[in-house]
Amino acid sequence: MGHNELDLLIRGNLVLPQGIGQDSAVGVKDGVIVGLYGPVENPLAKETIDASGLLVFPGIVDGHVHSYSIPGVEGFEYSTPAAAAGGVTTFIEMPYDAGAPTCTPEAFQKKIERVQRLARVDVAILGTLKKEGSPEVIAPMVELGACGFKLSLFETDPERFPRIADGVLWEILPLIAAHRVPVGFHAEDDELIFHLIREYRQDKKIYPKAHCETRPPISETLAVLKLLELARWTGVRLHLYHVSHPRSIDLLRRFRQDGVDVSTETCPHYLTLHEGKMDGLKALAKINPPLRTPEAMEEMWELLKSGDIDIVSSDHAPWPLERKQAPDIFDNASGAPGIETLFPLMFNEGVIKRGLSLVKLAQILCENPAKRFKLYPRKGHIALGADADLAILDPSTRWTIRGVDMHSSARWTPYEGMTVQGKVVRTILRGKVIYDGKEVTAKAGDGHFVPAGEG
Repeated sequence: MGHNELDLLIRGNLVLPQGIGQDSAVGVKDGVIVGLYGPVENPLAKETIDASGLLVFPGIVDGHVHSYSIPGVEGFEYSTPAAAAGGVTTFIEMPYDAGAPTCTPEAFQKKIERVQRLARVDVAILGTLKKEGSPEVIAPMVELGACGFKLSLFETDPERFPRIADGVLWEILPLIAAHRVPVGFHAEDDELIFHLIREYRQDKKIYPKAHCETRPPISETLAVLKLLELARWTGVRLHLYHVSHPRSIDLLRRFRQDGVDVSTETCPHYLTLHEGKMDGLKALAKINPPLRTPEAMEEMWELLKSGDIDIVSSDHAPWPLERKQAPDIFDNASGAPGIETLFPLMFNEGVIKRGLSLVKLAQILCENPAKRFKLYPRKGHIALGADADLAILDPSTRWTIRGVDMHSSARWTPYEGMTVQGKVVRTILRGKVIYDGKEVTAKAGDGHFVPAGEG
């Protein structure tokens, strides 16, 4: 056996940036992709995985995960095995940790150490800023490897998840712009929303759909418009999280024509659920921004297909079931678990039902988030020199989503009972199988912190 022998060879239908490599193979050495081979080439390898007839995707890069925003339940102990089981090999961790948001270099360093100790998949980390701005922490967090910053125009909590005022944004956005990292926003107008919630509560309108009615599309588009205009004048790289309505994308397109550097994500819930489901799902579907009309949902698919929406992320927010039981919809927590269902749902709803191309799906779930948050070219594609992160999907297996089968601490899902086609049968992180189709085989600490690269 020569020293050129591969550690691992995986043969299957490869989803490459330029198209599908039918019955082709990926060669791995020292955790990195070192060879791509056609149907007849058979290099020597210590181990071979035969994925004939299966789809070999790049490992999914989930751009929006809350492991610590919910007090004391999830953590990397649960979110990272759930990721592995869903074909997600890298995710971007949100900075809104309960009790200790990632808004100082010290907190950032602690989070890196937590990744190295506990994670079963690779993790990139965002920083955030205090309500009053704290410009002095921006450079140190970027130096520690922050892949960007996350801020909000909606106040969930003044300490953990504050609304940043316009004057503060005007001061800090140019500083973030100078570091060439993106700044992402939760874009909802809190003044309008809190006004409507007060009115609804006074009138005892506390039924499930009241969540959607008190957050009408304009509560998102007003915030989006303000952010686009701020990006226009500060030159910051803007990212819009969890966009729920086509009108937001409409505005974004106009500003892109003005040269504004803006990217956007939506989430599976805005593509698979609509406000008509609120009565049945109740608080399980209470998410901010809320579910929209069936028409808006279908329009979002068209915008995804046309390339106007860049990324689909889970916004994994695994609240325990007891925080979703209050009869008054406004008394329930907002958010749902989703990291484990992101890839299969998008395959079923996009590829199988709506004819989305496999290459496009890999861009939306892997390449685009990796590029936007400076994790590319290490992450996000099957290419020479990239980390050997792969998600193998059986495109014909049908299975039913059940909360009790999920690896997150939440053990529930808004997609309960939904049958989907396409099942993750193996997840590979840097050349090592971390999920074998039944069990998560990764150990705590197998995941690494991924610092943002140059570019």
